[in-house]
Amino acid sequence: MTDEALRLTKDELLAAYPDPKWQRSFFEVQRIIDFLSGSILQEKYKVPDDLSRIVHLTEHGNQVLNKLVSKHEVNPKVARLLCLLQLVHREPLVDLQKTDVEELRSWVDQQVRGRDLLFPFIAGRDLYDRAAELFEEARDSLSHADTLKLLDGLPIGVFQSGPFVSGPYGLLRGLEQRWFAPIKTVPMYHCSELTCGAVHRCRLSSDYSAPINEHWSTLERVVESYGLDDSEWGEFVEEIGGVQGHRFDDRSTEPMVLVLTDLLADDELRILLSDVLDNSAGSLRSMVEPLGLIGKADDIAEKQGRAELIQLLLLAPNDVLLARLDKLIVNGGQPGHTGPAIRVEAGEVRRLMTNRGMGYGTFGTYPEISPFGVRFTSDDFALGPMRLKRLVEALYSMDDHGEVDELQWQLREVEGDDPHEQLEEFVRSAEPDDVIARLILARRTNQILACEKLGLDYDDFSEDGVFVDATLWKLGFYNQELLDPNREFWDHHGRLKRYAQTAGVGARVDAGELRSRAVNYFVELERVLDDTLAFATWAMVNDHLAADRPFAYEPSAERARSFARLNEQEELRDSGDEVIRLGEENTLFPLVRGFGILADLLERLRAETASHQRDLAQYPRYAAFTTLKSFPFVHTAPFLDLLPKSQDRVIESLRHVRKTLEAAAVHEVRNDYMHYRASATDLPRLDQSLDAAQRAVGRLEADGLCRTMFALATTVGDRWDRRVFTLRSAKGRELAFARPGEYDWNRMPTLRGIQYVVPAAVFARPNEMLRFRPVFKTRYAEYWDDFPKPRQRRSGVTIAADVHQDAVAP
Repeated sequence: MTDEALRLTKDELLAAYPDPKWQRSFFEVQRIIDFLSGSILQEKYKVPDDLSRIVHLTEHGNQVLNKLVSKHEVNPKVARLLCLLQLVHREPLVDLQKTDVEELRSWVDQQVRGRDLLFPFIAGRDLYDRAAELFEEARDSLSHADTLKLLDGLPIGVFQSGPFVSGPYGLLRGLEQRWFAPIKTVPMYHCSELTCGAVHRCRLSSDYSAPINEHWSTLERVVESYGLDDSEWGEFVEEIGGVQGHRFDDRSTEPMVLVLTDLLADDELRILLSDVLDNSAGSLRSMVEPLGLIGKADDIAEKQGRAELIQLLLLAPNDVLLARLDKLIVNGGQPGHTGPAIRVEAGEVRRLMTNRGMGYGTFGTYPEISPFGVRFTSDDFALGPMRLKRLVEALYSMDDHGEVDELQWQLREVEGDDPHEQLEEFVRSAEPDDVIARLILARRTNQILACEKLGLDYDDFSEDGVFVDATLWKLGFYNQELLDPNREFWDHHGRLKRYAQTAGVGARVDAGELRSRAVNYFVELERVLDDTLAFATWAMVNDHLAADRPFAYEPSAERARSFARLNEQEELRDSGDEVIRLGEENTLFPLVRGFGILADLLERLRAETASHQRDLAQYPRYAAFTTLKSFPFVHTAPFLDLLPKSQDRVIESLRHVRKTLEAAAVHEVRNDYMHYRASATDLPRLDQSLDAAQRAVGRLEADGLCRTMFALATTVGDRWDRRVFTLRSAKGRELAFARPGEYDWNRMPTLRGIQYVVPAAVFARPNEMLRFRPVFKTRYAEYWDDFPKPRQRRSGVTIAADVHQDAVAP
């Protein structure tokens, strides 16, 4: 063995191996090796006999093989495969002029389809759910036997290295190079820690007794006997693969693979595959036809499972996938659109689930989806402003006098010695939407060019405001749309109030018009009270930490459970008013009574506080070991964790609503108009009921017992990283939260996202109140239903908990 290590630079390697065809073969063979080395071997794996026909070795490679066989008694097939896996040491071991890359791919393809080589399917929740079925306890590693048990019945995992894509269809060659190589440490479970939101990873095991694994250390000793190799082979591969500096490009579409794994439901993947088959100029069709996939796009897509869908989609280029998916999402938001579409609700933001925490490149970019399409963003909040500055600078050429004059006119009120300095100051200090409105919307050509650079379709934006919001989204900002569930109610209230006041001083009253307006109003009032009663009940009595989706509210999923809880409370009453039942269709009478029933339920909970203490085993571990952070939810009913004054306020508000609406006999007025019993002489009574409803709903909104959505408005901080986050509602109400805080490890939503806030429900001073993330009823939400599934702690297992810090997490 020589003591001198070989240290060739990237440029020296490029000079030593200058042939482009050889370089491409080297690159692609190494990508195929990623699948061989990253696979989990089936039990009693044997190297196929035809390897010697496919893999040809160099003189150096044959020397290594002969030494393995003659001196270490390694099987010749195993020795040849070891040389392939090593590929290079000081010089190539494989003769890349004689070794056919396509034959090698086909050789691996057969083993993948035959399940001799296994890959975990980490796209979506299949592996996660399978692990939950098999293993009750948390595990940080699995034996080979348990690994095979886990993978049994699951699809072959979809991964991609370079142009090669693994999956149920074997190892295929696609049109796009990607870097999503196979892994054995997989996202697999949530731990039992209630305040931990991380998907923890588990290390899967291959068959380490297989000869190919058993003799790997032997190979290392043999090749090192020829001397060490410290050459820049990694940099060489980056150069010949065309990815030199790739990791520094924030505009890279590399995270597109994560869009397919985590951000779309199965049905949505089918819609996307069908659309791409019909809108990729035949390129994807030509690639799937050899697989026997022929016919109508919808029929092809319908027959595919999740793994097949993702593998087939990854055969297409990122720009095609991104453009078609964006178009489908935009179509989903178009009223009356009847063609293919993917519906993303207003205000919905889809984020990574099982693959949360994955990111690409220096900026750690990852994908998100909103009604404006796909974007690649980062935890680095400076990324948005930097992208905006780059975009604006690209729209104005400082070498063109006409451009400079135009820019000076646009920025005439901005301080600066020259246009470049004015531009810097304006982009730095102005609101991002103002920058877009003034500098991009100033000219049609600017808007068209901005659309090209951001991947937007100019024809999709007939309104400037929508274009501004879409541009903000793509850059990394989000001007979140705040939905007011009560907006329709207040619109009807205002119209009916004005009409009643006008009719009261007029000579004639159009009874039909009055009834029509009144009926519409009372229907909306019923809807608001129904929605509010369900939400308030859920917010006050549900154990949000132990829920499938902690601190997350989806109205249709929780409504029936809320009313069932109120019905149970009503049945406990011995005497008094007739027993009412809340159900699928509720009128004003039971709804008004329902607020009193909820108040009674909360009073009973307060009287039985001891029976609702949380089991100490459910406390987060930090609660026992630090006084810097406190655990606020020591009861299974959050109402009991509120400050005493807040408890009193909530109960008082609920009783106020019932008393106010009953005193004005609102349900009787409603019935009169519904059943044609009202007349012009009833206008004062109608006016009283309108005033009562206004006071009741206004009180509910002020306390947040109605669903009231807030979003981040401003953040103010100092050099010590003390920050005040101000949230603002659709009506302009603002709430401030200071961070860091004693109670911010609690799984409530990040302060940077949209959320429902309950100002009356304060559980700690000065301003810690219950907050909930909205969940939208979409195919995507249904796909992730009953996720997560926490696992019990296993003795000896160490888990790094991901405590949810609500001001920081994305």
